[in-house]
Amino acid sequence: MGETENGYSPATHTAMNAVQAIGKGFDVNFDTRLLYCKGVTGSKIVEIDEGHGRDIYLYDQTVLPNVSRDIKNSQEPIGRLSSGVFNFNEMVEYFNKNANVSGSFPLGSFNSAFSFTGSTNINAATTKTLSMDGFYIPLAKFHLIKSPLVLQENVKRAVPTSWDPSSLSSFIENFGTHVITSVTIGGKDVIYVKQHHSSPLSTMEIKTYVQDIGNHRFSDKDSLTSSGQIKANTSFELYRVLILAFSSVKGYTLNLPVCHLLMGK
Repeated sequence: MGETENGYSPATHTAMNAVQAIGKGFDVNFDTRLLYCKGVTGSKIVEIDEGHGRDIYLYDQTVLPNVSRDIKNSQEPIGRLSSGVFNFNEMVEYFNKNANVSGSFPLGSFNSAFSFTGSTNINAATTKTLSMDGFYIPLAKFHLIKSPLVLQENVKRAVPTSWDPSSLSSFIENFGTHVITSVTIGGKDVIYVKQHHSSPLSTMEIKTYVQDIGNHRFSDKDSLTSSGQIKANTSFELYRVLILAFSSVKGYTLNLPVCHLLMGK
């Protein structure tokens, strides 16, 4: 295995970047990727004790050096998880609950997963059901245990004191809407299914269809085509149900629960 310019293995380097994202700002209107974190390298939105760290040992002799004592690690179970069949608003709530975000607005990760663009009202009106089924391999979860969270002084000074759309927009651009409080490092293979409102298929038919696809994909590696996608069941017409995405179990996928940033001064 090769090494990065800092002498760390690619796995260690990726895990370090994930842990360093804890405490940073994040705009939930965007997808959950580290490249969308706010601020310059090393900057945090909330105060974290960086002066007292310890090494954390992961799998396969992977060591994360000097992790703050304010950050705790734990193990998550490996396994398959299905959302069931939801309507648009129910799936929005499902995503928000998993991300520890209050409210009924669609997150960026939700829109990205199901390829939604444009008006939320139009997306909801044209969607009959949404489903997801996946296999998850979490290697480690890191979460901020410090309580209460305290904003950095520069963030406190930047919080708008009155309703000013321009100032609020600038604040979100610089610091985001929320703070990343935990990350899960690992891999996942997830199927996202969107049913158009014109589809005549019942909820039970969709549930069975998604379950069959998952059984096929997650129990038999030979079921994959060269492109990584599964051949659709011929008893269903493709215009009725669209399989939107398959994310491979390669590298490290990050799950980013967050807490609200505008907690005031």
